[in-house]
Amino acid sequence: CLISPKASVQLSGRIVIGKGTVVKPFAVIQTNSGKISIGRKCSINNFVQIANGEENITLGDYVRIGPSVTIMSSSRNFEKKNVLIVDQGVTSNSTTIDDDVLIGAGAVILKGCHIGRGAVIGAGSVVTKDVDPFSVVAGIPAAVIGGRK
Repeated sequence: CLISPKASVQLSGRIVIGKGTVVKPFAVIQTNSGKISIGRKCSINNFVQIANGEENITLGDYVRIGPSVTIMSSSRNFEKKNVLIVDQGVTSNSTTIDDDVLIGAGAVILKGCHIGRGAVIGAGSVVTKDVDPFSVVAGIPAAVIGGRK
C-alpha cells in the first residue's frame, strides 16, 4: 500500500491495510480497541477520518472514499441531562463497507451501518442505517434515490 507521509495512521496491530490501497495526505486512521481492516486497492482521499472505539470497521476491496469523509463505529451517549456528556460513555457497533463502494465527498457513515456491495453514497450524505447492494443513496439522513444497473 501507499500511505502519504502527511497522513496520520496509528501504528497498531489492530489496523490492517490491503495491498494496493492508497491513503492520501491528511487522512486519519485510528483505533481504540477495535480492529480497522481496509481491503485491497482502496482509495482513501484527503481529510478522511476512520475512527473506532471498541467495535470494528471493515472496508472491502476497491472501496473509493472521497475527501472529508468520516467513518465511525461509536458515538457518545448524551441522554441523561443530569450527567455530564463526558461521563456517559459511548455506544459502539461495528461498521462494514463491502467491496466496490463509492463514498462521495463529505459523507458521514455512522456506527453500525452495513453498506452493501457496489453501493454509491452521495456527497454530503449522512448514512444512519444499512444500505442495500448496488443502491444509490443521498441526503440527510441518506435515502435511496436510485440504483446501479
